[in-house]
Amino acid sequence: MIASRGAAAMDTGETAQSPLACPQCREVDQVQHVPAVHQGGRVSYQGLGPAYTGNTGYATPYHGVATSAVSAALNPAPPIRGASGYLVLAVLATIFTVLSGIVALSLTVAGDQISIIGQFWTWIWPALGLGMSVLGFLQYSHRGQANTKMRHGSQRVLDVWSRAWFCHRCGMVFFPENDQVIPLHAFRAHLWQIGDYRV
Repeated sequence: MIASRGAAAMDTGETAQSPLACPQCREVDQVQHVPAVHQGGRVSYQGLGPAYTGNTGYATPYHGVATSAVSAALNPAPPIRGASGYLVLAVLATIFTVLSGIVALSLTVAGDQISIIGQFWTWIWPALGLGMSVLGFLQYSHRGQANTKMRHGSQRVLDVWSRAWFCHRCGMVFFPENDQVIPLHAFRAHLWQIGDYRV
């Protein structure tokens, strides 16, 4: 929720500085906790939309989440990216390599007068399959390690993220305990550096 001007009036007529005042504009009326800003900028929607098959129309459901630019900039971590596609690619490429290798081997053994070009085209498919298989397994391993590292760094990031406040007036993120101010466009890079994310 947006912080209120809860500063008590002094005998001199001055107001005490709120600990949640923005270090740049010194105001609190547009200051909001970063997790609240991030969550408030995400809106779920659903409905029915028209769709057509030839001349026939019908309604099709749709749904999703709309995210504001401010909410996206305050996102504490990149999304976990799936690695299963690379594993499927590696397995299929391995199967292709084995089958094409069997065919190439049988053609090589059976063919007495096979030319160099013929041998090249016979063995190029197993070689390509082997390359795709190795690439798929390497990418699967790399993506899995990156996701594991991201999960390990998430707690450090959330600890920092949950202490941050955002000033809607200045577009700045700050930490009340040390008056550190970070521009909105640089905040996500700051968090990802803390989490040691490499995406």
